[in-house]
Amino acid sequence: MPAEGPATPRHSATIIVLRDGPETPEALLLRRHGRSGFAADAWVFPGGVVEDGDRTLDPQLWTGIDPAALQDRFRLSADLVLGMHVAAVRETFEEAGLLLAARADGTTVDLADPGVQRMRRVPGGGDRAGERASAAGFAAWLAEERLVLDLARLTYWSRWVTPAQEPRRYDTCFFVARAPEGQIPVHDSVETTGQRWVSARDALSANDLPLIYPTRKNLEELARLADVDAVVAHAEARKEVRNVQPHVELDAQGRPARILHPDEAAFPRHLYQPAR
Repeated sequence: MPAEGPATPRHSATIIVLRDGPETPEALLLRRHGRSGFAADAWVFPGGVVEDGDRTLDPQLWTGIDPAALQDRFRLSADLVLGMHVAAVRETFEEAGLLLAARADGTTVDLADPGVQRMRRVPGGGDRAGERASAAGFAAWLAEERLVLDLARLTYWSRWVTPAQEPRRYDTCFFVARAPEGQIPVHDSVETTGQRWVSARDALSANDLPLIYPTRKNLEELARLADVDAVVAHAEARKEVRNVQPHVELDAQGRPARILHPDEAAFPRHLYQPAR
């Protein structure tokens, strides 16, 4: 941990996109670029940092939730509750090409539509595809194409805070959502370099899928559930979503040696007690 204290976590959001598999649910995993500043080469769920524009998105461009009514559940302000949802959808579109939205008239979005295609970072995408990377550009595009985000498709699943020992930290809300019908994910080949639909059990046992700690722990919980409906029902039934902040033990050279979950007996709880 730096001498000046731990870095302040940045708010971020991610979606565990799910579909029913032959036996158990399958999750969409994306491979982070090898040169990424965070989780390089790891397989993760799509997501990213919340921007100010996500927190103030025009109400005409989203539907499905009451942010004020969700403040207690998220233990966040109403604008940040909105921001978590919007950022999760925006980043999933950016990184995986999946859009949880409908036309303003209620009709289904066709990803092959030229107005949508030009904003997908895929081969053949238009010159404006990079605009998705900003909340402002995303909002302008939604308004231009008369698209409305369907935030009701997201169900709050878990919340993880990067260990205090890490130099780059995030406070991340994890959502679960069924994959939009008829949409095929396409990784962006910029931030992500591969994609795979995989059951939680297969992901946990695979030798070619390096996973960061929160991804692994979320997959362990998913592995106990039979289908996507069961996952959503399990998430909805939670009385409270915990803020989980693991602890990293460092070796003599200051490198991570072991990660401890707060439920483990060896977790140094005395380091995380609030000051009296």
